[in-house]
Amino acid sequence: MKRGRAKNSPFAICYLLFAILAVASRLSLFSAALLAGGRSRRMGRDKRLLVVDWKGEPVPLWKRQLNVLRELAPLELLVSGSADLEYPPDVRVVPDRIENGGPLAGILSCLEVAQPKLLLVLAVDLPNMNSSYLRSLVQVSAPGCGAVPAIEQGLEPVAAVYPVEAATVALTCLQEGQRSVQSFARRLEQSGFVSIRRVAPGEMELFRNWNLPEDLANEP
Repeated sequence: MKRGRAKNSPFAICYLLFAILAVASRLSLFSAALLAGGRSRRMGRDKRLLVVDWKGEPVPLWKRQLNVLRELAPLELLVSGSADLEYPPDVRVVPDRIENGGPLAGILSCLEVAQPKLLLVLAVDLPNMNSSYLRSLVQVSAPGCGAVPAIEQGLEPVAAVYPVEAATVALTCLQEGQRSVQSFARRLEQSGFVSIRRVAPGEMELFRNWNLPEDLANEP
């Protein structure tokens, strides 16, 4: 009786690994955008220029956040905001197409210019966020469906992954006068454009943000 090729033959294993790596490669194609267009009114000074530690070196907050994004090797690096700082040459600055639209306007503009099908966004005022967590969001995303973290009933939509199709929803929100990024993300959830990823207790510190001077004083 003739036997067929064993299912665990080197050929089969190599083929399986090739297929897995090919899928992983397709899913890893994404743009990354730093949301840095806020006016820092509540902080009283430019949050982008607050000095933080990056691997033992004091750097402005905007540079730390770009370094975090760069560790993920995105297809392109975007900055939502104005070109008033000396950003690196590998960064593309994307101004808001809709004025006074808050972070949602920045997300919209970056979605409209993103080359791949997915856009990872990170707010400049999340100084504890790391590349490992952001990588986990990209890993559970796919073209047409991103990932938004959630702590209890609240979403964390400024450290999230969005499909480029979300641009239409963002534009509709802004045209309706709705600037809330939370509401935008909820609409995407209802439309199946994002999945919700529950934040584990040990991950909550990643989402501590700097909005007020007191936030700096309370840093450990």
